[in-house]
Amino acid sequence: MSDELQRFKDSVAVAAFGTTKAAVQQQGLCISCKQPAISKCYSDAGHREYRISEMCEECFDAMFKEEE
Repeated sequence: MSDELQRFKDSVAVAAFGTTKAAVQQQGLCISCKQPAISKCYSDAGHREYRISEMCEECFDAMFKEEE
């Protein structure tokens, strides 16, 4: 990945979440709620999603919850 693309991705993450993916990865935090992510991932799918998006399962599920 080019440096320019990484800077762009980081700027989008900071604008949306106030931090970068790399920063939360180092600390094991959810990029959305800033809490320890592993304790909030309950399934294999949740753990896989954290590795992709850095969002804990609770935040990911809340973000994509269907309206009733």
